[in-house]
Amino acid sequence: MHTLEAQQQALLQALLSPGAQKVDAPLPDGLKPFIANNAYPTSGRGLNCYQSNAHAVAERALSAAYPVVTAILSTDSMAQLARALWHTHPPTRGDLAQWGDTLASFMANSPQLADLPWLADVARVEWALHLAEGAADKWADLATLALLAQADPDHLTLRLAPGLQVLRHSHAVVAVVQAHRQPDEATQAAALAALGDPWCPQHAEQALVWRVGHQPTQVRAVTETAATFLAALQAGLPLLPALDSCELDFATWLPEAVQQGIVLAVEPLT
Repeated sequence: MHTLEAQQQALLQALLSPGAQKVDAPLPDGLKPFIANNAYPTSGRGLNCYQSNAHAVAERALSAAYPVVTAILSTDSMAQLARALWHTHPPTRGDLAQWGDTLASFMANSPQLADLPWLADVARVEWALHLAEGAADKWADLATLALLAQADPDHLTLRLAPGLQVLRHSHAVVAVVQAHRQPDEATQAAALAALGDPWCPQHAEQALVWRVGHQPTQVRAVTETAATFLAALQAGLPLLPALDSCELDFATWLPEAVQQGIVLAVEPLT
């Protein structure tokens, strides 16, 4: 007799193993009572159904998290990529919306995608956008900006937008992501046509991802100084040391950052 835990482990191993179970192949021992005796006593067809469903779920989850990568590669190619990722980097959590974070590194090491070296950077931006969509809400309190003139900046920090991430890439991919995220086909086609050739030249780029309230997530290229400043704040540095780490013109940068919803408030450090 196999315990329920052993049966579940055997089923999970069969679903995540790279080789698909053939219909007439012997079932793993742990699956015999779980699949063979209850579903298809003389074949592996039941297991095949589970595997096919798992692949379909993986394809939907990855395409939802990476719509730009899907548009670039095609739906069929993304489906193959999802199945490959499912077996090489299987999910470790029950929520499949949290699966897919390894796609960028997987593509960067894929010989089949060697002619698209910038695509991994596109995936990194998309995963940041995906995480920002589910980030906890934060609320603006612009009255606290008065603290900048009242308190020691060495004891202040900034409340930044939910899901904010600073990304550094070796290819200029932000314009490609922005073009694919246009709201309608005509605008998207015009934006894609304006990209020129090549799409993603190889040079350093800093990207900022964030969410403003319940609006769609945002992505834009930022200067090295702005990226360094925001990264310093996120690392826990107070406002003054964060400014000392770069040459940011804070008086010019702050009003724009507030208007764009990047900065929500000024807070005393606790």
